[in-house]
Amino acid sequence: MPRRNLIKEFVKRKLEKRGFHDIRGLGEITTIYEFKERAFAIQRRAGKQTLDDVARLRKKYEQPIIGEVPVERLLELLAQIVDPTNIYLYCGSQLTHTLQVLESMEMAGITDKEFLATTLIHDLGKLAILKGESWENIEGGGKMPLGENVPGSGFANCTFNWDHADIVHARFKPYVSENMQWVLNWHSIQLPCEPLMDARDRFLYEKYYKPLQRHDRTYIFYHIPKKRLDDYLPLLKEFFPRPVLF
Repeated sequence: MPRRNLIKEFVKRKLEKRGFHDIRGLGEITTIYEFKERAFAIQRRAGKQTLDDVARLRKKYEQPIIGEVPVERLLELLAQIVDPTNIYLYCGSQLTHTLQVLESMEMAGITDKEFLATTLIHDLGKLAILKGESWENIEGGGKMPLGENVPGSGFANCTFNWDHADIVHARFKPYVSENMQWVLNWHSIQLPCEPLMDARDRFLYEKYYKPLQRHDRTYIFYHIPKKRLDDYLPLLKEFFPRPVLF
């Protein structure tokens, strides 16, 4: 037996003696390559969305999916969400990712409290997976134009594939300012959509989208954020003092 295999077998036996067992062969994804292939398969399915699919999902999420809930409880539920399409975060939870993003923004000197509070909630649309939604309708690699759209007409007058940004926008629209509604709705927009912007889109794109994207792409699966969710409760209570209908 090659030396490499002998070492692997030795380590395996040592781990099993300590109560750790090799789960490979049990039918679960156990390699990075399998994880990536699943992620790409979900993205390919998301790319097959039609205008009818978008209309159906828009109608569906006009109604609440959980009920009246404190925002901090919704964020706690993010700890249950592992995004199978994220090949940088892997099995890190969405709550961990959100706290990483806030940490990165604060370290960069961003002090706009409304913007920080909105960043805390920007991925809550992914909670739809807990209610049976398919991942290809939640995360498909970002928003891309769908159908025919007029350059310069503005994002609000164009059609895109549906994802978690639409869900959080639909449910939080009554609770945030117009600028923060824009952030929630378009935080997953991709560069090919840029020609569709109007003047307001361009202004908000520069002011909010670019800073958010810089920090939202803080995917460090091994990094433990220095702050916990409890540290952000005063910020959440300032902007969301009462339960929201989610």
